[in-house]
Amino acid sequence: MQPLLGSQSSAPGPPEPMVTEIKAVVVGDGGCGKTSMLMVFARGDFPKVYVPTVFEKYTASFRISGKPAKIHLWDTAGQEDYDRLRPLSYSDTNVVLICFDVTSRSSYDNILTKWYPEVNHFCKGVPVLLVGCKTDLRQGHHEPVTFQEVSATACCGRDAFHVLPQGSALLPAGGSHGPAGAGCSLLGVLSAAPGQCQGCLC
Repeated sequence: MQPLLGSQSSAPGPPEPMVTEIKAVVVGDGGCGKTSMLMVFARGDFPKVYVPTVFEKYTASFRISGKPAKIHLWDTAGQEDYDRLRPLSYSDTNVVLICFDVTSRSSYDNILTKWYPEVNHFCKGVPVLLVGCKTDLRQGHHEPVTFQEVSATACCGRDAFHVLPQGSALLPAGGSHGPAGAGCSLLGVLSAAPGQCQGCLC
Protein backbone atom coordinates (compact mmCIF):
# COMPACT_ATOMS: atom_id res chain seq x y z
CA MET A 1 0.00 0.00 0.00
CA GLN A 2 1.33 3.42 -0.97
CA PRO A 3 1.41 6.18 1.65
CA LEU A 4 -1.13 8.93 1.02
CA LEU A 5 0.19 12.07 -0.60
CA GLY A 6 1.48 14.45 2.04
CA SER A 7 1.75 11.79 4.72
CA GLN A 8 5.00 10.41 5.99
CA SER A 9 5.78 6.75 6.19
CA SER A 10 7.71 5.83 9.25
CA ALA A 11 9.36 2.49 9.67
CA PRO A 12 9.07 1.17 13.17
CA GLY A 13 12.27 1.91 15.05
CA PRO A 14 13.70 0.16 18.06
CA PRO A 15 11.32 0.18 21.02
CA GLU A 16 11.82 2.93 23.56
CA PRO A 17 13.55 1.57 26.67
CA MET A 18 11.28 1.29 29.70
CA VAL A 19 11.97 3.86 32.38
CA THR A 20 12.54 2.35 35.83
CA GLU A 21 10.57 4.35 38.40
CA ILE A 22 11.55 4.36 42.08
CA LYS A 23 9.47 5.89 44.86
CA ALA A 24 11.55 6.95 47.85
CA VAL A 25 9.89 8.38 50.96
CA VAL A 26 12.11 10.56 53.15
CA VAL A 27 11.27 10.85 56.86
CA GLY A 28 12.92 12.26 59.96
CA ASP A 29 12.56 14.99 62.57
CA GLY A 30 11.46 18.45 61.46
CA GLY A 31 14.45 20.63 60.61
CA CYS A 32 16.91 17.72 60.34
CA GLY A 33 17.90 18.56 56.74
CA LYS A 34 15.59 16.41 54.59
CA THR A 35 14.35 19.18 52.32
CA SER A 36 17.78 20.73 51.83
CA MET A 37 19.23 17.35 50.84
CA LEU A 38 16.42 16.70 48.35
CA MET A 39 16.57 20.18 46.81
CA VAL A 40 20.32 19.88 46.25
CA PHE A 41 19.93 16.39 44.78
CA ALA A 42 16.95 17.11 42.51
CA ARG A 43 17.50 20.79 41.63
CA GLY A 44 21.10 21.57 42.50
CA ASP A 45 19.88 24.40 44.72
CA PHE A 46 20.38 24.83 48.48
CA PRO A 47 17.44 26.61 50.19
CA LYS A 48 18.32 29.93 51.80
CA VAL A 49 15.45 29.93 54.33
CA TYR A 50 13.96 27.08 56.36
CA VAL A 51 10.30 26.55 55.54
CA PRO A 52 8.66 23.51 57.19
CA THR A 53 7.39 20.96 54.67
CA VAL A 54 4.00 19.28 54.78
CA PHE A 55 4.37 17.21 51.60
CA GLU A 56 6.60 17.89 48.62
CA LYS A 57 7.68 15.66 45.75
CA TYR A 58 10.94 15.98 43.84
CA THR A 59 11.80 13.98 40.74
CA ALA A 60 15.28 13.33 39.39
CA SER A 61 16.27 11.43 36.24
CA PHE A 62 19.42 9.35 35.88
CA ARG A 63 20.68 6.19 34.21
CA ILE A 64 21.21 2.75 35.74
CA SER A 65 23.47 0.54 33.61
CA GLY A 66 22.72 2.75 30.62
CA LYS A 67 18.94 2.54 31.04
CA PRO A 68 16.76 5.53 31.96
CA ALA A 69 15.41 5.74 35.50
CA LYS A 70 13.45 8.22 37.58
CA ILE A 71 13.40 8.56 41.32
CA HIS A 72 10.41 10.24 42.94
CA LEU A 73 11.49 11.61 46.33
CA TRP A 74 8.61 12.25 48.73
CA ASP A 75 9.56 14.82 51.34
CA THR A 76 7.40 14.48 54.46
CA ALA A 77 6.74 16.60 57.53
CA GLY A 78 8.58 15.52 60.66
CA GLN A 79 6.54 17.56 63.12
CA GLU A 80 4.10 15.71 65.39
CA ASP A 81 1.20 17.77 64.03
CA TYR A 82 1.47 15.74 60.81
CA ASP A 83 1.79 12.24 62.30
CA ARG A 84 -1.68 11.29 61.00
CA LEU A 85 -1.07 12.62 57.48
CA ARG A 86 2.41 11.21 56.87
CA PRO A 87 1.29 7.55 56.46
CA LEU A 88 -0.59 8.61 53.30
CA SER A 89 2.78 8.92 51.55
CA TYR A 90 3.90 5.34 52.30
CA SER A 91 1.80 3.41 49.75
CA ASP A 92 3.77 1.75 46.91
CA THR A 93 7.10 2.85 48.38
CA ASN A 94 10.25 1.16 47.04
CA VAL A 95 12.68 2.52 49.63
CA VAL A 96 12.54 4.72 52.74
CA LEU A 97 15.28 7.11 53.83
CA ILE A 98 15.29 7.92 57.55
CA CYS A 99 17.21 11.16 58.04
CA PHE A 100 18.66 12.62 61.20
CA ASP A 101 20.70 15.68 62.11
CA VAL A 102 24.21 14.59 63.17
CA THR A 103 24.40 17.63 65.46
CA SER A 104 21.19 16.72 67.33
CA ARG A 105 21.20 13.86 69.83
CA SER A 106 17.38 13.81 70.01
CA SER A 107 17.11 13.57 66.22
CA TYR A 108 19.33 10.48 66.35
CA ASP A 109 17.49 8.94 69.32
CA ASN A 110 14.18 9.31 67.48
CA ILE A 111 15.33 6.88 64.78
CA LEU A 112 14.66 3.87 67.03
CA THR A 113 11.91 5.33 69.20
CA LYS A 114 9.77 6.91 66.46
CA TRP A 115 10.87 6.65 62.84
CA TYR A 116 11.90 3.05 62.42
CA PRO A 117 8.80 1.69 64.24
CA GLU A 118 6.53 3.88 62.09
CA VAL A 119 8.23 2.92 58.83
CA ASN A 120 8.35 -0.76 59.78
CA HIS A 121 4.61 -0.67 60.54
CA PHE A 122 3.54 0.95 57.26
CA CYS A 123 6.28 -0.34 54.92
CA LYS A 124 7.04 -3.89 56.02
CA GLY A 125 9.73 -5.48 53.86
CA VAL A 126 10.72 -2.20 52.20
CA PRO A 127 14.46 -1.33 52.34
CA VAL A 128 15.26 1.41 54.86
CA LEU A 129 18.38 3.57 54.56
CA LEU A 130 19.85 5.76 57.31
CA VAL A 131 21.03 9.21 56.20
CA GLY A 132 23.01 11.59 58.41
CA CYS A 133 22.35 15.24 57.50
CA LYS A 134 24.24 18.43 58.36
CA THR A 135 27.58 16.62 58.38
CA ASP A 136 29.14 19.91 57.31
CA LEU A 137 28.17 21.31 60.75
CA ARG A 138 29.75 18.45 62.69
CA GLN A 139 32.66 20.64 63.83
CA GLY A 140 30.32 23.25 65.32
CA HIS A 141 29.45 23.86 68.96
CA HIS A 142 27.02 20.92 69.11
CA GLU A 143 28.07 17.49 70.36
CA PRO A 144 27.79 15.41 67.19
CA VAL A 145 26.52 11.87 66.88
CA THR A 146 29.60 9.78 66.13
CA PHE A 147 30.04 7.44 63.18
CA GLN A 148 30.59 4.57 65.64
CA GLU A 149 27.18 5.16 67.24
CA VAL A 150 25.48 5.13 63.86
CA SER A 151 27.36 2.01 62.81
CA ALA A 152 26.02 0.25 65.89
CA THR A 153 22.48 1.13 64.78
CA ALA A 154 22.82 0.35 61.08
CA CYS A 155 24.51 -2.44 59.17
CA CYS A 156 28.20 -1.67 59.26
CA GLY A 157 30.50 -1.47 56.29
CA ARG A 158 27.83 -1.95 53.63
CA ASP A 159 27.05 0.34 50.72
CA ALA A 160 23.71 1.88 51.59
CA PHE A 161 22.46 1.55 48.02
CA HIS A 162 23.08 -2.20 47.76
CA VAL A 163 19.38 -2.68 48.35
CA LEU A 164 18.40 -1.05 45.06
CA PRO A 165 19.07 -2.96 41.84
CA GLN A 166 22.27 -1.56 40.36
CA GLY A 167 21.88 1.18 42.96
CA SER A 168 25.54 2.18 42.97
CA ALA A 169 24.71 4.20 39.86
CA LEU A 170 22.81 6.57 42.17
CA LEU A 171 25.95 7.46 44.07
CA PRO A 172 28.16 10.34 43.01
CA ALA A 173 31.65 9.34 41.97
CA GLY A 174 33.89 8.75 44.94
CA GLY A 175 31.68 7.04 47.46
CA SER A 176 28.45 7.10 49.36
CA HIS A 177 28.35 10.76 50.34
CA GLY A 178 25.34 12.80 49.39
CA PRO A 179 25.27 15.48 46.71
CA ALA A 180 27.90 18.18 46.93
CA GLY A 181 26.74 20.99 49.16
CA ALA A 182 23.99 18.99 50.82
CA GLY A 183 26.09 18.05 53.87
CA CYS A 184 24.57 14.56 54.02
CA SER A 185 26.04 11.07 54.08
CA LEU A 186 24.45 7.69 53.53
CA LEU A 187 25.49 5.88 56.67
CA GLY A 188 23.95 2.46 56.53
CA VAL A 189 21.02 0.16 56.08
CA LEU A 190 18.47 -0.20 58.86
CA SER A 191 16.59 -2.93 57.03
CA ALA A 192 16.61 -4.50 53.62
CA ALA A 193 14.56 -6.87 51.57
CA PRO A 194 14.64 -10.40 53.01
CA GLY A 195 17.97 -12.10 52.48
CA GLN A 196 19.83 -8.94 51.47
CA CYS A 197 21.11 -7.82 54.84
CA GLN A 198 22.54 -9.47 57.91
CA GLY A 199 22.91 -7.96 61.35
CA CYS A 200 20.50 -5.08 60.82
CA LEU A 201 17.17 -4.32 62.44
CA CYS A 202 15.13 -6.45 59.99
